[in-house]
Amino acid sequence: MRALLSRFGWALVALGCQGAAQRGGASAGPSVAYHQSSGYEPTAASAPRYSAIVEAVRGAGLGVSPDEALGAVAEAVAARMVRDGNGRTPSARVVQALAWQRGVSDPIPTVLAFFGQAGAVTPDLGREVSALVRSDGLTHLGVASSRDGAHEAVVVVLSQRRVRLESMPSRAAVGARLALRGSLLAGLRTPALAVTRPDGHAEETPLGEGPDFFGQLPLNARGVWQVELTAEGPSGSTVVANFPVYVEVEPPATPDEQSGGAAEAPEVVEAALLESLNAARRAAHLRPLEPLAALVAVSRAHAAEMASGHFVAHNSADGTTPGERLRRAGLQSGLSLENVGRGYSARELHDGLMASPGHRANILNPTVTHVGIGVVRESGPSGGLIVSQDFIEVAAAIDAAAAARTLVEGINRNRVARGQPAFAANATLSAAAQEAATAFFANPGRSQEDVLGAVSQRLSRESLLFRRIGVTAAFGPRLDGADRLEPLFDRDMRMLGVGVAQGDRRNAPPNSVFVVYVMAMPR
Repeated sequence: MRALLSRFGWALVALGCQGAAQRGGASAGPSVAYHQSSGYEPTAASAPRYSAIVEAVRGAGLGVSPDEALGAVAEAVAARMVRDGNGRTPSARVVQALAWQRGVSDPIPTVLAFFGQAGAVTPDLGREVSALVRSDGLTHLGVASSRDGAHEAVVVVLSQRRVRLESMPSRAAVGARLALRGSLLAGLRTPALAVTRPDGHAEETPLGEGPDFFGQLPLNARGVWQVELTAEGPSGSTVVANFPVYVEVEPPATPDEQSGGAAEAPEVVEAALLESLNAARRAAHLRPLEPLAALVAVSRAHAAEMASGHFVAHNSADGTTPGERLRRAGLQSGLSLENVGRGYSARELHDGLMASPGHRANILNPTVTHVGIGVVRESGPSGGLIVSQDFIEVAAAIDAAAAARTLVEGINRNRVARGQPAFAANATLSAAAQEAATAFFANPGRSQEDVLGAVSQRLSRESLLFRRIGVTAAFGPRLDGADRLEPLFDRDMRMLGVGVAQGDRRNAPPNSVFVVYVMAMPR
């Protein structure tokens, strides 16, 4: 969510962020339905401004559609600004809550707000809205104004609608099934349902190739279910809907808090985001993430590109994907994840990301070990903060000798389980395997094939000892699965040597592990 606030006649200041029922079906309290409304009629006070906006936007060759629910959000925001007395807009968290209360399932509403003396607030809304529609691809809007006699607030709320959803209730009973049915718009494909359950567990379910989709979510626990629909497009994966469903619990009270305060420097926001995400990980009993300088550089470069281009997307303007950006920087991991978003403060950015099941799952992924966070402030009147968070797995330091012993034990257990004899250790094979593993990192110009070929050539001179030699290897950020390679289960092979080394290679995760196995059939 991005919000823009102006005291009429002052410079623009940017605000914003990213990214129940009783058992048996008896509903407790009112429920709204998440849907896309139409037939919007602005209030009499707002109607002239609404007409001017539509005329200006259409004159610029752009199209936006009126939306009743967004109009209701605009009314609520304007009323809060007037009640505040100083004209401060509600925080991003409050605006998101107001949108959900009125059935808006579009992610991240954008708020354009003006405040000043009653009767004197006459901003060029048509120009401002046209600029936002063009830069952010916004498609729907609502307009409202509110006065208290001395002051007036004028508010426009816009959203980008990229999916057509059938109506869904905001409350349900335990045991109900939430049906998610609709169709993707604007050339999107491969929809997926991402959910954060009441216990904090996140799960994702693909919904086919699209554009039409149907999925059911069994609501089998009491609490708040955060539901998100994602899709793939030219800019990569994107969120097209995000909303909570309250299962036999009351929605939380909407906080009375405003945006504002001193603008935070990007480096301060980066540090605060790292602290917040690690606090969330500790609360989930996960190890904190370490910053990695090379990864921070990648994140900052992508944030800078998004800020200068006024877009928020995983793919760069030239189509470069997150994985390609990492590889260009010499970073490659068996697991890499990315969050991107726009906001005003560290708190609003973090809250927005944690409110999204997909972004939350990345922050709380148990496997990643390191993170790069880049924050850049947008130029121009918005002054919003653009964030890119990149997560990768980096192997922990290991005891190579102990790792080799553990691998041998695991391999022999697996061989016995298959009815095969356990390997016998052989000092000659072990020495050759360790020499090859060490050489792989000592000489970055040598490929795995080069190293393994050298081992085979060296041991070919031991023909008096071995009838046949077999060599295989495993390379990656961790040892998981390295004891289950299929060549290790050759029944004729009876002797084994294992070499383990750890180091850095280009286009591989830092601290990667290289394991060499040398097997032999004795004479």
